[in-house]
Amino acid sequence: MFEEVEVEAYVYPTEDIEKVKRAMLNLVPGLEFEAYDKGEYLLLVGRTKSKKALQRLYELFRGQQILDTARAMLEEGYFGEEIIIKVHKQVAYVGKVNFNEDSPLGPITIIIRTKEPQRLMKWLAPRTKDGVPIE
Repeated sequence: MFEEVEVEAYVYPTEDIEKVKRAMLNLVPGLEFEAYDKGEYLLLVGRTKSKKALQRLYELFRGQQILDTARAMLEEGYFGEEIIIKVHKQVAYVGKVNFNEDSPLGPITIIIRTKEPQRLMKWLAPRTKDGVPIE
């Protein structure tokens, strides 16, 4: 359903890189990390091609009852063969999803590369009626 998931975040000198990795892994398990020194911060990039990479987001969207919001964010971030969403870094650290990306430490950016974006969105965050998936 997707080719690759890439997760990115800036890591500032006041942050612990291991905590930022944990926040990213709380959303997308199985990431392999690389860090790039950008001077004032590190750019931490995690990638995976694991077919189970999006299972955690699937569970979080349902567990937090945010399917409609998640669907809207996926549709807003849909560009050709990429779907890009941004989530709050500190909320991700505690194992939750919040699409309010406004944070002094910056968001976590999730990039999903897929040749079937509509199918992926339908699976990950289906349309609902009264909170119940209808697709």
